[in-house]
Amino acid sequence: MASFAAKFKGWFSGEDISFSFIVALVIPVIIDQFFLVSFNFINTAMISSSGTEAVSAVNMVGSLHFFMVQVFAAVGLGGTVVISQYYGRKKLKEMGIMSASTIFGCVLMALAITITFLILRDPVLNLLFGDAEPAVMKNAQVYMTGLLLSYPMQAVVEGTNGSLRGIGRTKASLKLSLLMNSIYILCNIIFVSRLNLGVLGLTYSLNISRFIALFFALYTLYANSQLLKIRREYFRRPDFKKIRHIIRVAVPFATESLAFNGGKIIMQILIVSLGTQNIAANAIAQSWVQLSEIIPSALSTSLVPIAGQCIGRKNIKDARKLTKSFLVLGAVTFLIVDSLLLPFFNVGMKLFNPPEAVIPLIFQIFLVYYVTHFLFWSFSFILPAALRAAGDAKFTTVVSMLSMWLYRVGMGYFLGIHLGFGLLGIFGVTASEWAIRGSIFYLRFRGTKWYENELI
Repeated sequence: MASFAAKFKGWFSGEDISFSFIVALVIPVIIDQFFLVSFNFINTAMISSSGTEAVSAVNMVGSLHFFMVQVFAAVGLGGTVVISQYYGRKKLKEMGIMSASTIFGCVLMALAITITFLILRDPVLNLLFGDAEPAVMKNAQVYMTGLLLSYPMQAVVEGTNGSLRGIGRTKASLKLSLLMNSIYILCNIIFVSRLNLGVLGLTYSLNISRFIALFFALYTLYANSQLLKIRREYFRRPDFKKIRHIIRVAVPFATESLAFNGGKIIMQILIVSLGTQNIAANAIAQSWVQLSEIIPSALSTSLVPIAGQCIGRKNIKDARKLTKSFLVLGAVTFLIVDSLLLPFFNVGMKLFNPPEAVIPLIFQIFLVYYVTHFLFWSFSFILPAALRAAGDAKFTTVVSMLSMWLYRVGMGYFLGIHLGFGLLGIFGVTASEWAIRGSIFYLRFRGTKWYENELI
């Protein structure tokens, strides 16, 4: 046991980065991800009491939400990459300016999205989900409006978290996320479960939680101003040159997210055409399988500042070693957690109250993920985090766009709709797309081009 512990520490430490630093960075992110997925799980379970129309509307707009929110979230990720490299090279003054620029960049992008999609709300929903039932569409309109109004407030949180993660202060970002999501769930209990306001209650909860989190984010920045080297003047006089630099770094991240989530919206449109029960089955299945993605998703998030600091120090050996260790840990975690979830499936379904007819379909989807999660997911989502941290985001963007649009969307339509395999066929295509994308990323990682880019 002692020898294994020593080996484990060796796998997760390097020449310039210690095991204790990695643990201190990763554990808060895992906790953050656990509560985030748990909150989404509880949220879906609570809204299920309002009927399949409410679940379907939340799921439909949810895919569009991830498409929109990734634009300013990408700016936060770009800030993490740049700040982590400055931190690795001990260029502390530039780090503070970049932190302020990251927050400004996030807010500007969020405002642009909010204004644009408030104007285009109905045309966009009709274009994408025009086949949905009228009750589902009405709920979707309400939910989308609530989401859009919350974006500028959430953008401050994203920018703050991006800056904190760049210097490894994941505990502070954890506290911020926990506060925001705890208030969200508490408000949902009041507005959704007690007052039975349904989707409208979700929008109240969302905006109240983001409003409170906005002020806590500003306080968190003040509390960590010495570590981030932030000065008030950086906020009084924004450096638009630095803001443009952060946005330019974030463009590949945003492009990849938009292309990838755009493809997921097309997949959602295909699911909408299968009917309300399939939409609800998809929402419940996604919530269930996300439980096993908690730790691997946290590893993907954590690897960005870790690899970024290694690249900043020009230590490619550490970046390679730690990336490989994270890949193995992600795969092993999937195997363990999915195996633990399997015997509790029926218990879990009782929380969602799905129609009896769709439970077998949800279980079949879970079995597809049970087999493919540990084989392919880590290579498809953890590995590109290291590539992006090194400045190779253009490559990951091109690969993700091609694999999504040429394979997942095309094959999803062919198998799911044309050949009639339905939702199960669409999920099977999704899992096989992970394998294709992950293989390409691994071949890139084995070479040298991924770390030859200069960001700072």
